[in-house]
Amino acid sequence: MPRPLAWASLACLLGAALAAEKAQPPADTSARLTAQLNDESCAVRDRALEALAALGQPAVPELERAAKNGDAETRWRAKAALRRIRWRIGPRLAARIGDLMVGFERRPVGEREMICRDLAMVGLTDAVQTLTQVLKTDNSKAVRQAAARALVLLGDDGLAALLEAGIKTEGLNAYTVAVRIHLGNSYLERGEFPKALEQYFDARKIEPKNSIVHYNIACTYSRMKKLEDALDALERSVECGYRDVDWMEKDSDLDNIRDTGRYKAIVRKLREKD
Repeated sequence: MPRPLAWASLACLLGAALAAEKAQPPADTSARLTAQLNDESCAVRDRALEALAALGQPAVPELERAAKNGDAETRWRAKAALRRIRWRIGPRLAARIGDLMVGFERRPVGEREMICRDLAMVGLTDAVQTLTQVLKTDNSKAVRQAAARALVLLGDDGLAALLEAGIKTEGLNAYTVAVRIHLGNSYLERGEFPKALEQYFDARKIEPKNSIVHYNIACTYSRMKKLEDALDALERSVECGYRDVDWMEKDSDLDNIRDTGRYKAIVRKLREKD
């Protein structure tokens, strides 16, 4: 199997190829590039594969024919391009993961879960689109949840993709609450209070009695110096089951309400329950 070109060189070659293809119909372009998958030059073969993957769906019919009827080299490269298109694997991710996604949909559920984790660890943010595709298309709830967990590991880019796609995916509502909380916490830490509240409010709509959501709303309002709103949210959190008074007492997010009578009453009530 030929080694991939260096990324900088490949980017230049691919950019030149795509510029030359703009004026041609997709079908003609796909046919010509597919014919190059067996060129005597490895550089031409690599460039053709990348260009076909970049063309996306319009290249699929020609690639499917080549994957069945071409010579061994053409079949292998056509299948690789189809896999790249199906799983939205960009050139940088392809260079990192090799054949990791070969036969993905036919593998056991446990293996597919492990691959989702490996995609995040090896591909980093370049794996966001691939994991999103798994999230949208896999028929196993366990695998979709594994893809969701992997996206969370990838930070804001992964979280944004999960909230865009995962929130609409059957069976992931409970996990979406955790993602909303995680993203809200990130905004809270950066002092982006309106964005933090937006995430917490969306989580509250899904789970109105989630004590952590109400607690985090209290923290946000406290830092905004909206003291009554913060105390209302904190009381609601306790009503919903929040009990970690030791953390509450040392949480700097609540410093602005610490000296109020209502806060002291909340702490006293929790201490009495202990």
